[in-house]
Amino acid sequence: MKTSTHHVRSMTIATLIAGISGFVVIIVAARAFGDDTSSATEFAAYWGFFFAITGILTGLLQETTRAVSAGQQAEQADVLAASPLKVGLGIAAATVLLVGLSAPLWISRLVSTHPVLGAALLAIGLGSYAIQATVGGIISGLQLWNRYATLIIIDTASRMIVAIIAWLLGAHLVAFMVITVLGALSWIVIVALHKDVRACGTARADVDVRQFLAKSGYAMAASGATAIVITGFPTIVQFAHPDAALGAAIVYAVILTRAPLLLPLQQFQSSLIVRFVAHSHQIVRAVIQPLALVWVIGLCGAGAAWLCGPWILGFVLPAGFIAPGSVLGVLTVGAACTASLMITGTAAVAVDQHRLYLYGWMVATCVAIGIMFLPLSLSMASCLALIIGPLTGLLVHVGGFISTRRTR
Repeated sequence: MKTSTHHVRSMTIATLIAGISGFVVIIVAARAFGDDTSSATEFAAYWGFFFAITGILTGLLQETTRAVSAGQQAEQADVLAASPLKVGLGIAAATVLLVGLSAPLWISRLVSTHPVLGAALLAIGLGSYAIQATVGGIISGLQLWNRYATLIIIDTASRMIVAIIAWLLGAHLVAFMVITVLGALSWIVIVALHKDVRACGTARADVDVRQFLAKSGYAMAASGATAIVITGFPTIVQFAHPDAALGAAIVYAVILTRAPLLLPLQQFQSSLIVRFVAHSHQIVRAVIQPLALVWVIGLCGAGAAWLCGPWILGFVLPAGFIAPGSVLGVLTVGAACTASLMITGTAAVAVDQHRLYLYGWMVATCVAIGIMFLPLSLSMASCLALIIGPLTGLLVHVGGFISTRRTR
């Protein structure tokens, strides 16, 4: 099935909705909590933790997309090839057990109120997301883009709609914990509604179970490092600068300057993998166009954030959540750096260089965390960490691509 204009349109609509939804949920939550900065901080930590772990599981989506796409290009089916669905169900069960059994050790540090409910929601939501990542990877690998776009829309729009309802009804932390995990059930809807999605359960990878698990492990480790830098950043802030006066403002500034660029890009990764698989013999050239697009958007966004950011956010956020324009602008540049690393990492997965993917993100994560613990102000440390960290990882990826090309 060839890429079509309709596929591009449906994925574009889905990624726009994903970006808008991320904005709306964060803004609505800030409005709902008002002056209750304690609940706002706990929600940010809970949200960040959930999406950090789903970030790890997103590696399963990426490897499933690659494996199924490559399996479709094989001349004949391999009877020993892994079934991604069966592997995904096993990973989902392991996730539920791991979260449930370990929760007593950390859940009270994450949320001080309703810790048992919070742990149960995380276990169910993360287990369900493992299945969702598998289903999303299979339908992406088979290039059922309309179905994948629908999955993205249900996932992100459901959170946005329920968040608005919760805010209007005066709901607080518990409701927003439920909203956090809600989208992870979207696979149930897509499977129930579409026969062709149910038929995809028989799809096979291009490798056996052992190799599929190994490659998925690399992808999940690297995407976990990705998630620490992206969605887990509020938790890093809380550990590195627990008493910072601008803590809430910086956390929300990071989230809101990233949302327009990184949320859509995360949803579009499967499409990029298929593109890079098709151009794996010229991978450096293949990444130039998406990188150029990211930097055009990032630099324009940085200028707008610097000039208009505080004024715009003043209409939608309480005063304690607004950072200076200069910080918003620099953090937007940081978002472009992170988006660039996401693209080169996706390319590494596509050309089956899982170790390179992992090494780039591990370097970026270690550098970013190290900078956060330097004796700098929170705003300075955050800006430097989110620019220098991803750029070092980007150099690792690009260097790996060039080295591989020279040895061929």
